[in-house]
Amino acid sequence: MKNEETLELIRARYDAVNSHDWKTFEGFYADSIVWDDPGLSEPISGPRSVRKRLENLSEAFPDLQWKLERIFGDGDQVCAEFTFTGTHRGDFLAPDRERLPASNTSIRIKACGVYVVRNGKIVDSKLYFDFGGLKSQILRSGAQKAKA
Repeated sequence: MKNEETLELIRARYDAVNSHDWKTFEGFYADSIVWDDPGLSEPISGPRSVRKRLENLSEAFPDLQWKLERIFGDGDQVCAEFTFTGTHRGDFLAPDRERLPASNTSIRIKACGVYVVRNGKIVDSKLYFDFGGLKSQILRSGAQKAKA
């Protein structure tokens, strides 16, 4: 794929996240995909697992949005900076298996995705964000509500 086609594929992937079109989202991934992010205790593999990861996030944050801020790449490698926003309205499981019950907290986290694309499919996906900051936003709001 040409560089611009690879960048367009990743842009379309973000569009699928923002429209919560999980079938289309799953279609961007190769069978060999390995996905890793700080909210997981270990990487996951396979398109169905990746889809399930985002479905779970959207259950916890039903208004989940990943606003793409900047995207660039070279060949089959792409880096995308984005902002993750949403309202915590469902249970959320932390990597240590701690259950964070719905807090109705609006969250905002800066993040970065690094992708490898081969033959028109994403084969490697690593997301980097401050999971501690995400958890802190949720817990801080819960503590403030408890005081009120």
